Amino acid sequence: MTTELEELKRSEKYFNFTREMMQGDIYRKYEKAIRRIWNPVDFDYTQDAEDWKTLAESDRRALLGVTIRFFAGEQIVARDVVPMFVAARALGRYDWVMFLGTFAMEEAKHADFLAHWHSKVVGILEPHEVAPYFLSRGKTVDPTGRFEIKEVAHEGLPAYARALESAVHDGDSYEIKRRFIRYLTLYCGFVEGVLSMPSYEIVVDSCKHWGKFPTLRQGFRHILADEGRHITFGTKAIQLMLAEHPELEREVHETFDEFRGSIVGLVEYQKTMAHLDLEKYQVQKARHYRNRCREMGVTPDETLVEQILDPEIDFVVGVVAG
Repeated sequence: MTTELEELKRSEKYFNFTREMMQGDIYRKYEKAIRRIWNPVDFDYTQDAEDWKTLAESDRRALLGVTIRFFAGEQIVARDVVPMFVAARALGRYDWVMFLGTFAMEEAKHADFLAHWHSKVVGILEPHEVAPYFLSRGKTVDPTGRFEIKEVAHEGLPAYARALESAVHDGDSYEIKRRFIRYLTLYCGFVEGVLSMPSYEIVVDSCKHWGKFPTLRQGFRHILADEGRHITFGTKAIQLMLAEHPELEREVHETFDEFRGSIVGLVEYQKTMAHLDLEKYQVQKARHYRNRCREMGVTPDETLVEQILDPEIDFVVGVVAG
């Protein structure tokens, strides 16, 4: 005779939806993502192509330095959503899996938008055409020698992904959560939540300054909205796991500390685009960092905030210091 407990376990094997899940924060983010779907092929790139013809050569190279960096970054992070799927599945978080479906689609769509824009506006798309505009952050140095600058998106995330996938393979729930916290901190908290946000603003502010590129601005506004959901998914997931294991807060701080140089240095291209306010984007980074800590429920590292805002620390990430 089947017991009530056995019947419950059997039903949970086949069915994942509950009223509690559908009222939760992550499920609501999934619903919002579904309502906000947009398609790059629906945009009109004609005016941007005309604007490109009249943009000064120095401004062209500066703008491409940012947009090509994002083009490469969106491609790598679209692949790097996969480890989050397997970790969410291992933890039995069906609502997380649902949201990550929209997450992966949006990251791929961001890359697709930038592919359309570079092809239709600038006339470049093939790897050999775009690669010359990709500046290596690995060449950046801090002249004071205090900070090491690491390649976060193209080296840090893949390394963290391998560690998370290894934890999932081993099947230890605690280790999965520890590695998942580190991965979400780096992906959603650090890369998307602090580094990228001011750089998106750099693109929008520059286009406004020139009075050009309405479609590029439109695309980046959509990207900003998508990334906002990605960021708060990551910080909420971290908050939920820290509620179970508060001692794992150290993993958040250790992750930020490992890539400290990349967040303390000035946002790239602040010095190549002479019209930009150097201080504005550093203040934004400090604010975004505090916001991410608040969302995760962790105490901010005030030393890190002070270093971000220190005017004497003026090396530029993405530009070879000299």
